[in-house]
Amino acid sequence: MRATVHIDLRDADGRIVGSRFARNSVMRGGASLIANLFAGGQAPTWKMGVGVNDEPESDAFDSTGLTAPGEADDALEGGTEVDIPAENFSVELDTEKRVALVTIRATMPHEAAIGKVREAGLIASTGNGDVLYNRVTFAPIDKRNDHELTLFWEVTFPYGDLHALF
Repeated sequence: MRATVHIDLRDADGRIVGSRFARNSVMRGGASLIANLFAGGQAPTWKMGVGVNDEPESDAFDSTGLTAPGEADDALEGGTEVDIPAENFSVELDTEKRVALVTIRATMPHEAAIGKVREAGLIASTGNGDVLYNRVTFAPIDKRNDHELTLFWEVTFPYGDLHALF
């Protein structure tokens, strides 16, 4: 499995004023969530969240949430999570590369996450609470109250003979 994210910051006129591209890490809790689906676990609803921590993920990949601001001047104003409706997901099979490609689009509106955004993640909401599925860090993006921040996630799941991967 591989996942990337493309981030666009747009001004009120729709012009791109900032852009980032990064590869993300799947958290241990996110891997468990997907594995539990095989055992009949509850399918989650999804949210995208952003935060202020640009520290790389530890080798344990055990983050359970995006980092809340620790200092007042670090704080993001407005909400830091947004629901992702089902229509913002798509799935395609690429038979040449032998992967299923899931694309996800989520947008933080003008009034949300105002400040220096440094991390993002997909959050799965289940009856047992929220699980941070993945996390990505990037160079700070200065989001103002007249900006929209849109993240485009691409997650690939290989199929076929996977023995060579291990």
